[in-house]
Amino acid sequence: MRILALNIFIVEFSQNDAGGGLVFWHPKGAIVRHVMEDLWKKIHIERGYNLLYTPHVAKANLWQISGHLDYYKENMYDQMNVEDELYQLRPMNCPYHILVYRKKPHSYHEFPIQVVELGTVYRYELSGSLHGLFRVGGFTQDLLQDDAHIFCLEDQIKDEIKGVLDLTE
Repeated sequence: MRILALNIFIVEFSQNDAGGGLVFWHPKGAIVRHVMEDLWKKIHIERGYNLLYTPHVAKANLWQISGHLDYYKENMYDQMNVEDELYQLRPMNCPYHILVYRKKPHSYHEFPIQVVELGTVYRYELSGSLHGLFRVGGFTQDLLQDDAHIFCLEDQIKDEIKGVLDLTE
């Protein structure tokens, strides 16, 4: 797939000019990606998921509070200082989705609450671990993993797991 993508100029994997592991979608690739994203959105909306769009950067302590920093720090880009406050490029969407969920109280009638995003995440990967679209420095999760979060009641867990497994087929 990588050879084909490079030969018909769908994608380009930056090495030197922009930085290792960064993907450039060229016009033909952008069309393919657009079609794939539209199908992905259609399928998820039909199954009751709510689409989200969240920021690419947030205060660094968000990942400390969520516990992600303790486990994934070696795969996160360095924090940046903005007006004497530390910010972090997002390596995953989990804390954002939890913030959206926590924004208001929920009635048990609303559950399950399924949220999903085609959010670009930024992960620091050592150059030897980068490989095509499977290991890149910045990627939109639609092509690599489905980054959904489901908030449900205990008696809904089995059905939600079945639904996720069905979605993967």
